[in-house]
Amino acid sequence: MKLKMIIILLSILWIDLHISAQKKPNILWINCDDLGRELTCYGNPDVYTPNMDQLAKEGVLFKNAYSNASVCSASRSSQITGMYPSTINCLNHRTVDKQPLPDGILPVMEIFRREGYFCTNGWAHAMNQKGKEDYNFAGHDFFDGTDWNQRAQGQPFFAQIQIHEPHRTFVRDQENPVNPDNLTLPGCYPNHPLLRADWAMYLESVQTADKRVGYILKRLKEENLLDNTIIFLFGDHGRPHLRDKQWLYEGGLQIPLIIRYPHKAKAGTQREDLISLIDVTASSLAYAGIDIPKNMHGKDILGGKKRNYVYGFRQRCGDAVDNIRSISNGHYKLIWNRMPALPYMQLTSYKKLQYPAFTLYKIMDKNGELKAPYNQFMAKSRPEFELYDLSNDPNELNNISNNPNYQNILKKLRKKLQNTLISIENNTVQESPQATIKAKQGSHLFLLKGLKKKGLPEDASDEEILQHWEKCLLK
Repeated sequence: MKLKMIIILLSILWIDLHISAQKKPNILWINCDDLGRELTCYGNPDVYTPNMDQLAKEGVLFKNAYSNASVCSASRSSQITGMYPSTINCLNHRTVDKQPLPDGILPVMEIFRREGYFCTNGWAHAMNQKGKEDYNFAGHDFFDGTDWNQRAQGQPFFAQIQIHEPHRTFVRDQENPVNPDNLTLPGCYPNHPLLRADWAMYLESVQTADKRVGYILKRLKEENLLDNTIIFLFGDHGRPHLRDKQWLYEGGLQIPLIIRYPHKAKAGTQREDLISLIDVTASSLAYAGIDIPKNMHGKDILGGKKRNYVYGFRQRCGDAVDNIRSISNGHYKLIWNRMPALPYMQLTSYKKLQYPAFTLYKIMDKNGELKAPYNQFMAKSRPEFELYDLSNDPNELNNISNNPNYQNILKKLRKKLQNTLISIENNTVQESPQATIKAKQGSHLFLLKGLKKKGLPEDASDEEILQHWEKCLLK
């Protein structure tokens, strides 16, 4: 028994010496796919997220953090470089003609690697497997491994852990089920049983993500790494719902951001200032004592840098070609629809297959059941500009761009947005027609395979698809 105790004490001493010998802090990104701010620590009482809540109690919670692209690949490409996606030609979702990054722009992993860091990327549920990358630029060997335990003794690590949830297809949380009848549906959606059931499933998927966060924190504690690891937890963009993901409304761009920075940031702090996801990139370098490249758009947020505006970008997503930009000062949001002739509800195979609301809206509108203000989303075209007062209209349902009382605000935001775009879009290379056609073909094939998997015919009607959703969600 004494020998066992001696071995344990020597092991603890070895770990302590090992950590003290490592002067550089570890950096950990916990990246949750499609995670909005539907967490208890962000004020949502319908969801159970004890692990993320605990992380917030031990760190800093940013109440106004935003992705700058509302779809995975564009957002991840932007974040991993700390650059706006238009600058690096990474806006078209999963472009099929990937090009190398422009000269002088490096993925952040390469910068960390040059400073002696071991760079990893793995799945939370399987750290021995390569995690999601989804970058819209050409390259290889972005990471050294999948788990920080593969590094050399005493070597600091920059690690990404990918959590698939709450990306669709949603998964149930059998331990803590969410009752659709008792939740509060966001005001940007009509109160419909199918949407309530879908929202409940989303919240249960958020809870699944939270459990994975709990596993990560437990492991860090067991390995005595918590005190020397700076943890960033965030969503790669907003929540996966009809008017959210792939759009530049708040639901598509809002993300949670929690940073646990031992001994540096006061535990339990909440910050109201505007944050862009690219600021995580710059701040990670700064916290590690690494100079931020001068051309990087991100800012060191814990180092005192402030933002006056956050920007949003949307281009082709699957088979839905579009061109939208946005700017927000935290109070007012301006959306610039640069292809206004397009309808909001143009075909997107991904949403037709996976979003019950996509089909439900169409049928309700056809039957005259989709009332104002929700029927605005069924318009055959869009205004060029949409302006929203986020303080009084957080659901962005009242476009005040033509209101004479807000013309000065509109002009100021439009001028700032257009001037900014001049500098960050001056080297934009348009996607080739061939690449767009190939992307559309791939999306169509995705739809056909998905319909077959659901037991539906390739030419399934909206009514047949809706019946499928009702059978799955309203049982």
